[in-house]
Order: sequence, then C-alpha cells, then structure tokens
Amino acid sequence: MSPHSVPIIEAEHLLACQNTLGEGAVWDSKTQLLHWVDIQTSEVHSYDPETSNHSVDKYPEATSVSYITPIDGSDKFLATFEGSLVVLPKPTTPTASTSTTDAHQKTALKVLSEPLDKKQVQDQVIRFNDGGVDPAGRVFYGSMGNDEDAPEYPGELWRYDLDGTQTKIFDKIGVSNGLGFTGDGKLMYYIDSRKDEISVFDYDLQSGVPFNKRTFAATPPPLDNSGPPEGVFDGLCLDGVGNVWAARWRDERVIGFSPEGKILAMISVKGAKSPTIPCFGGKDLTKMYITTASSHLGGKGDSAQFPKSGDLYTVDFGEGSSIRKVLGEGWKGAERFRAKVKIDDI
Repeated sequence: MSPHSVPIIEAEHLLACQNTLGEGAVWDSKTQLLHWVDIQTSEVHSYDPETSNHSVDKYPEATSVSYITPIDGSDKFLATFEGSLVVLPKPTTPTASTSTTDAHQKTALKVLSEPLDKKQVQDQVIRFNDGGVDPAGRVFYGSMGNDEDAPEYPGELWRYDLDGTQTKIFDKIGVSNGLGFTGDGKLMYYIDSRKDEISVFDYDLQSGVPFNKRTFAATPPPLDNSGPPEGVFDGLCLDGVGNVWAARWRDERVIGFSPEGKILAMISVKGAKSPTIPCFGGKDLTKMYITTASSHLGGKGDSAQFPKSGDLYTVDFGEGSSIRKVLGEGWKGAERFRAKVKIDDI
C-alpha cells in the first residue's frame, strides 16, 4: 500500500552534463536559453532546448559560483562567488552538441558586494549559496556554513537594492537556499536547508522587508514504500498560479505545493539522488528543468544506484501532459524575476 495518494510524475533525463553540484537553474526568455551553475567547479552552463547545444563558462578566480540571475536590459548576469556578488559577462552561446563541451575561461566584470566576513570566507567556514529576485528587481543572496554538522549557524541573507544599497536581512542561517516570491510580491518563500521545512513570510514590496514568518511545508511523506523520507528541501521556484515547487536534496524528487500548502504532485527524478532546484522555461514556460548533484554528495555508495546524478532533467507541463491533468487547464508557468540593479559603468 502506497504511503500517500499523491500523483507521481517521472522526470525525463535531458543532458548528461555530470555536474558536481548543479544548481541555480534560470530561464532567460529573451535568449530562449537555460542557464545554471556547477558550484564546486565554478562553472556557468548554458543550454539551448531547440538545438540541444550546450556551453560552459569557467571562472578560475572563484572557488565557487553558486547563484546566477539575468540583469534586466542587459545581456550580463549577476552571480555569487564564494564571498561576493559580481557581474558576469554574457554567457557563451551554446554551439556544442555534446554534453562534455570544453569550458571557456572567463572573469567577472565587477564586484558589487562583499558583505561576508573575509577571514571566514578565506578559511572556507562560509560561502554564498542560493539567491532570488523580488518583483521590483532587488537581489537577495544568502550564505551557508560549509560544515553542515556544526552547531553554529553562520549563514546570512543579504539584499542588494537597485541603487546598490546592501542590507542584511537574516543572520544565524544554516544553509541559505531556495527563495522565491509570488507574482504580486505579497509573499516570500524561503528555505534554510539545515531545517527540513519551507518558510513563508508576508512581504512588503515597497521596502523589501519580509515579516510574519510561519511554516509553509514540513517533512513530506516518502515517495514510495522503499523507506522513510530522506534529505531536506533545497531550491525552489513558483509557477504562474502561485504553486511552489521545491527540490528534495538526497530524496530523488521535486514536490509541488498549492498556495495553501497541500501537496499536489511529486516528480520522481530517477537515476539522480539529489535534485537541487527546478525552474520553468521553454517558449511558453511549460517545461520544468531540474538540476542535480553528483551522487557522492548524496551519500556513500550511491554512484551505482544513481548513475545520472549531476545531470539535467526536464518535465513537460504542456497541454495534455500527465502533470497538466493534475493541475488543470488554467495552469501556467512563470519565469524568475530579473535583477534591475544599476551597472551603468560596465
């Protein structure tokens, strides 16, 4: 007997990119390209769904590249290195038809913010991790403690405003992870992966301040009868009707929640131990893309059981698809908000 009655949809394997720690998936509707990072190799990956071409940009100056977002009105991107928020050049246009394309060596164009304790960054106690953009174009970027078993919670969440003002929003964070906003800017969802829950805040779009924190979702039932649920919530995204889609680190799935917190569907990512973040993309935003992490980060001895860990997956949300039958014909996808910070002097 199944531990739940929630529909289970199977994700499709898309690209054998074998990332160490794939993360930060974001769709750029202006170029119709998908972008994501491989954190531990300091790479930015780009993928063209129309041609299946793939490109990789490597940033040797950084020990990690953990988050990226397009800049409104520009072909450049914002990104987080281990201790800074930086401006990156335009990603290389995908032209290679193989998943193991050679990397293009690049450097950041400008450092916008270095708010973390420099010694802790240098000593690899902390680093930046995930982030998000609110509907006004402000950028939120959070850090984490590299020792996820340590009693301390040294992470922080920062906000970078359109005029360059930097503000610390939270401290005492374990692993700052998934972050997203409703289309009307009234709610902010946030994940600290040291705690197996998704938090929701009321959000003041005018001031950029979240408040009134409460629990949106806690540990879900297991995917099947193979064992109890493992892992924690990781990255998230919102669709165009306010549903929240969150990846489960070490738990082989993405879970969709209604705005009320009800589980709508589970997406099984077979062959990959640790999905890291979903995002919507494609011409009509009816494709979900899911990045994953290498099996050795998910647990010892997992490589044989999860050989596609580190690869890119996709799910069809188009009309007539299995998931669309669950969500209804009024469903629509949504692109992440674009950063609107000023970079005029670059």
